Amino acid sequence: MGNRHLLLSRGSTWLVAFFGAIELAVCLSGGDPHQRLWFNQNAIDSFSAHKTTPLLSSYNAFHSLLNNGTICRMDRSQPPDLEELVSCRNSSMFQVWRPKARVIAPRGWMNDPMGMFEKKDGSFHVGYECSPQHLGWANISQCAASTEDFVHFTDYRSWEDPVTISPSQIYDIRGVFDGVVIKDGWNGHPTLVYTSAYVGEFAPQCEPPEVEGVETQSLAYTEDDGNTWTKLNFGATGNPIIYYWPEKNLSGFRDPFVFESQEFSNFYDNSSNAYQLPGNFNSPKPTGGKYMLLSGGIRKEANPIDGGPRVFLYRQTDDDLRGWTYLGPLLSFTAEYNQTSEWTGGNGINYEVAAFSTIDEQGLAQNSGQSNLPNQLNIFTAGTEGARNLTHMDYWPVWHAVSWNFNTTDGNVRGKVDFSGVVDWGRAYAFAQFPAGKRQLIVGWVYEDDEFNVLTHQRGAQGAFTLFREMFVQVIRGIHPGALKDERAPSWTIKTEEDGSHSLLTFGQRILPEIKAAFSDNSEVTKLIDRTLNITSTPVAGVGPPTNLSAFGKQPKDRYYAISARLDFFSEQNIAADKSLERPIALRGGFRILSSKFEWTDVYYDPNQEYLIIDRSHSSSIPSYGNSTEQAKHRLWPVLDPVTNKTTYESLNLTIVVDNSVLEVHANERTIITTRVYPWCKDSVDVQYFVQYPEFGSSQAKHKGSAALPRTKSHHSDPKPQVHFSQVELWDGLVNAWPNRPADTSLPGVYSHNITSTVFGLWPDL
Repeated sequence: MGNRHLLLSRGSTWLVAFFGAIELAVCLSGGDPHQRLWFNQNAIDSFSAHKTTPLLSSYNAFHSLLNNGTICRMDRSQPPDLEELVSCRNSSMFQVWRPKARVIAPRGWMNDPMGMFEKKDGSFHVGYECSPQHLGWANISQCAASTEDFVHFTDYRSWEDPVTISPSQIYDIRGVFDGVVIKDGWNGHPTLVYTSAYVGEFAPQCEPPEVEGVETQSLAYTEDDGNTWTKLNFGATGNPIIYYWPEKNLSGFRDPFVFESQEFSNFYDNSSNAYQLPGNFNSPKPTGGKYMLLSGGIRKEANPIDGGPRVFLYRQTDDDLRGWTYLGPLLSFTAEYNQTSEWTGGNGINYEVAAFSTIDEQGLAQNSGQSNLPNQLNIFTAGTEGARNLTHMDYWPVWHAVSWNFNTTDGNVRGKVDFSGVVDWGRAYAFAQFPAGKRQLIVGWVYEDDEFNVLTHQRGAQGAFTLFREMFVQVIRGIHPGALKDERAPSWTIKTEEDGSHSLLTFGQRILPEIKAAFSDNSEVTKLIDRTLNITSTPVAGVGPPTNLSAFGKQPKDRYYAISARLDFFSEQNIAADKSLERPIALRGGFRILSSKFEWTDVYYDPNQEYLIIDRSHSSSIPSYGNSTEQAKHRLWPVLDPVTNKTTYESLNLTIVVDNSVLEVHANERTIITTRVYPWCKDSVDVQYFVQYPEFGSSQAKHKGSAALPRTKSHHSDPKPQVHFSQVELWDGLVNAWPNRPADTSLPGVYSHNITSTVFGLWPDL
């Protein structure tokens, strides 16, 4: 029991447990793993939220019909007949919705970013979970690409086969999951610490519950900058390096994140600190320079009071990467099944892909061993499962601003969440952080919105990355005191400056400037004149809100473009610091994009309810695709000029990136919605200015204890509302991120597994 939390890769007792798990798996299957997996397809397809796809057909006869079918009309001048589309061949619509300006697999399935690191020549290794021969999550491997600028990418090996690490050992036969690279790892080589998955159920609420040994942690190193990887030998002195659970009744145990912290080491190496090691108080104290986070949780059924998400903290036992000592949970939460507030996500019942970094206004903080410096934040990012009311795959990609508690009863460091927010409010998840020089970058996985996989085989691919973003602390200075009312669980903190003024600190994200520059340089750029729009008509009951649309003078040629704009909803006001803050009624304002007679998507801001909205209700004429409205809480802050005593509300600074089916909307470098849209008609490309009269008490969710900034009560006393558009640019074309790939990288034919289709019957053919 003592070695359980100390040298987890040492000794032989875990080997007995490992092969016991094999026996357990066979027992659970009634002696026939093929039969068990066939009749429990639903369990297989729901075992781990972001690493699954909904149920697909298991009949190869059906796929043969798809490949040999001749009834398929691709008339994109009008809404289609869905039954006809379903009869089309595999990959017959490969190009219809395919992005081109971001990381995307050549074909098949892809999900989480993993294994990001800077190589010897200064370029970056960009890894991602993949299954190129398959359209669903299964037989997960690492695929990889190389980039010098985060704009253009080149596949490792070749676009035909970009897999660099695949399931090949008994301990990872079910998959190679998210991992992080230690640059000076095994024998000085870049070393991937990854989650090695074995046979068995795993999900926060799977039945039977996950057992120890299904998710373990292993090492693989590269001597050629990621072209090939060597796994440590299987056994007591090799992989897995972490087999045993740190605590009982886990809901997950995966996604290692390794970091160094001089602050943590100073604390733990202080001889006066008599901290205790969980599980064995007499174990030798660890002395290694690296720390590891593992994501998971405690099952609520096993611990009704304290069950919920956890981030488990380990320290390198000594200089050997195979030995890690458990120090306790760095972050602990009780299960939470709904949003904490309008400004935040929900913690759910299990954590995934937890990572953290210390950032300031310039990016990655450059100090050593110090925290809580001015305008500096420790930012945790994580994926949560089980708190989104079954929408968005039940995921929240959250962030937490965290401070450290070094005065705990057991002497171990614990994290305290000061405030929280959402990394991305749309269909993006599993964000990975990694350093790039003096910057800390973040990138996530964009999942599809074809819930029942109606046209998955025809698309021939699933998944993409968000654009790469730079993390920083955003500071808004001079906040009007009237805006400092208490909010329930806000996504910011307020700081009082020496002169008595108030500054707001929050988590900022911006698209990398080199990406935006490449988009502009490779596009046809149209600069539109400034204009102000209002609404001349008045609301009519039962008809819907009056809307004013005005077409761009220059329209994009295809579905690859970006819009940059500044929108102002309020004029400057004479509101002194000691006066109450009230705003007039304001119009919604934004853009209608991907527009045609039959399809369109509205992107707009409602300043009255303080929501950034993507209305997808008409985004596709194909009824099987998701069309729910995306929304993100977003406030335009009133800033008081101490000299003039006038108050000006922030402008809405929008960047909208249309990369075919992937739509990214960035507001003021702090609020982001990435989602999917699937217009069918070929002429669904146009852009229009959009202003609309607000609907009070409409579709936006309401949360107790949180509201928008106050507005005037009387509509009659308000000046005529209008929206001013300025600095509007259209970048038509974007950039081809994969210049070395052919246009068509699809794989026609029957999609099937390779290794694991014949080993233990782990996966049915999909």
